[in-house]
Amino acid sequence: MSVPYQRLTRIDARWRWWRPLVALAFLAGWYLVSQVLIVIAYTIPVGATSGAEGLIDFEQKLSSGALDPTDPLTLSVSLVSLVVLLPGIVLAVRIARLGRGVLSSVRFRVRWGWTAWCLLPTLVIAAIMFFMQALYPLGDGMITGDGWNHAAIGQSTVTLSTLVLTIALVVVLVPFQGAAEEFVFRGFLMQTIASWIPRRVGTVLAVVISSVVFASLHIPNGYNVWGILDVGSFGLIAAIIVLRTGGLEATVLQHAFNNIMIFVLQAPGWSRIDLQSQNDNSTWVSWLVSLGTSLAYWGMVELLAKWRRLDRRFAGHEAPHFRGPVPAWAGGPRWTRPGGTGWDGAPANAEGAAGSGPVDDAGAVDGASPVDTTAGVAGRS
Repeated sequence: MSVPYQRLTRIDARWRWWRPLVALAFLAGWYLVSQVLIVIAYTIPVGATSGAEGLIDFEQKLSSGALDPTDPLTLSVSLVSLVVLLPGIVLAVRIARLGRGVLSSVRFRVRWGWTAWCLLPTLVIAAIMFFMQALYPLGDGMITGDGWNHAAIGQSTVTLSTLVLTIALVVVLVPFQGAAEEFVFRGFLMQTIASWIPRRVGTVLAVVISSVVFASLHIPNGYNVWGILDVGSFGLIAAIIVLRTGGLEATVLQHAFNNIMIFVLQAPGWSRIDLQSQNDNSTWVSWLVSLGTSLAYWGMVELLAKWRRLDRRFAGHEAPHFRGPVPAWAGGPRWTRPGGTGWDGAPANAEGAAGSGPVDDAGAVDGASPVDTTAGVAGRS
């Protein structure tokens, strides 16, 4: 027996249907409070240095909701407001007792060796996307053999110091921003839905719902229909990659490198490119290109996982159903570590459910087989 990534929370005997809702409520509160604190932390120094006029301009930029890569201040606010979701969702899962490390992978941690291998297909796709967007983006490229194609993109509108600061912020913050979105949508949301609804139906709904929600939250950014389909298909394939690899490592890298490349190419603020309307200029061609690169990335990751003999599932069992309080022997790493005891030895009562009621003189629970209290498993003859 083994447990897939989307059902990992069910190996903990303390799981209850309402625990994901507790995690969601904590995350919502964490997000609201953090946004207020972030705005205050930025507003005070802006008002002190730029006065009322600078403060009004700053608030207008924030209200537009656009990720302006030419303005390091507003860009950092937008990125930090998403980065805070990463510690928030990790704490939410811990507080709700859904399991430590359950969002990372089937090994309950980040598989750093596998992450390093995933850099290979990530860099290949990044090079392809750079070529498509910068060198030959189905039209006049940003770069020609003689350098920047100023006839098509115009001149840079930012200073060198601003450009360097923007790129530094992107390189530092975007990986955490991408990880935060993956942990929330491909991690928590998919595991929550699949824990409520078993088998293939739950898995299909988890993939579809997480992808739809992910795409819908990009609508306020000004995406047109093809842009939303682009984001939705990205989320859909990312969800499949997570299920196929048993963890978030590959999709976090893909998400981070994709966003870094986009921001870096836009950071100079080319005079002939309207960054505010780019999301509304997506076409069916750009959607197909993005879909093709996502499928290519999935294919390379799939081959790499097969070659590396990646552990894609948890080598254990889902927790049995307990009647009454969860017994003390049902918790701890003994039952949840990869390759651990699992639940085969869990004492069951006469009705076929794991019991936690009174024990008789032989140490059995409601007529179950005797329990070895030192080992916490059914006694062996």
